[in-house]
Amino acid sequence: MLSYFASEAVTALEKQIKEYKKAGRTVFLLCDTNTQRDCLPLLRSFVSFDFVDDMLTIPAGEENKNIQTATALWQELLDKNADKNTVLICLGGGVVCDMGGFVGATFKRGIDYVFIPTSLMAQIDACIGGKTAVNLGGIKNQIGLFHQPETVFTIPAFLDTLPEKEILSGFAEMLKHGLIADKIYWEKLATIRAISQITSSESIKKSIYIKTSICNVDMYEMGERKKLNFGHTIGHALESFALLAGRALTHGESVALGMIAEAHISFQKKLISEEKFVSITDVLHRFFPPYPIENKDYSTILSYLQKDKKKVNNNLNFTLLDDIGSAVINQQVSQSEIKQALDSSFHNE
Repeated sequence: MLSYFASEAVTALEKQIKEYKKAGRTVFLLCDTNTQRDCLPLLRSFVSFDFVDDMLTIPAGEENKNIQTATALWQELLDKNADKNTVLICLGGGVVCDMGGFVGATFKRGIDYVFIPTSLMAQIDACIGGKTAVNLGGIKNQIGLFHQPETVFTIPAFLDTLPEKEILSGFAEMLKHGLIADKIYWEKLATIRAISQITSSESIKKSIYIKTSICNVDMYEMGERKKLNFGHTIGHALESFALLAGRALTHGESVALGMIAEAHISFQKKLISEEKFVSITDVLHRFFPPYPIENKDYSTILSYLQKDKKKVNNNLNFTLLDDIGSAVINQQVSQSEIKQALDSSFHNE
């Protein structure tokens, strides 16, 4: 996989599209309804000629990241005579990258696809590492495979199209990168007070570097890559629960709340001190307020946890912290420890 950033990405993107056209390859562009409206005009300003042979558009939103949408895209590619020589350019955030990667990796046993990530979450997380997936029955990322894009073009200018909520969503993953891998990076991010400070090129490149380095060592998540799951076990359960309850959370909000709960479990297990747990919580709550749940909701949340794709032999494998900037994988956590973490981490009605 090739990866380009900022002005280098703009130059490389135009060059690569010219090569596709010279070779007679058909170029399909996948957007969602938001990126078609907000990001496609900006993309067209970067490329000095018309390069799209056909457009595919899906409805925006996590609720549309499912097998039904994938089936509709496969059918549309088939109806429009896409073949093994077709290139699928995915312009969008995490949903478009996950969906486009999954569709591209499976259509005709795999066609080349390219990511142009337009959200902070996609630029520093979803487009890196070759994970593609769709949700099933409201459960996150149950159907998918590992398959790398041909190229990733990361252009920070797309972030100017985002609402603040989406910037914060990506910021949660940046904070996670610091917590699991780089104490100095965490301490730098912990000084941020304004949303406008989040999207510096230096920070984006640092997060890209951390995730890329981990995935390069362990693409198929057999060991080191599991560290990236910190905050996601409880976070994914909360995200599914919130969607069902009609009080949807962004992926980043869910991960942030999951990190608070899983930091509490790390404290319960005496892996980190109370002082470190409190300092982590203080930083996360600065941008991510508590999400109210009731005691009666615990059984639903626990049922989502039981469907977590990291579960092995009825054991939930958590990634926890053993320091700020350091994580440990394959930690067994009991239901009572999870309930204690939920009690501690959320304001219950």
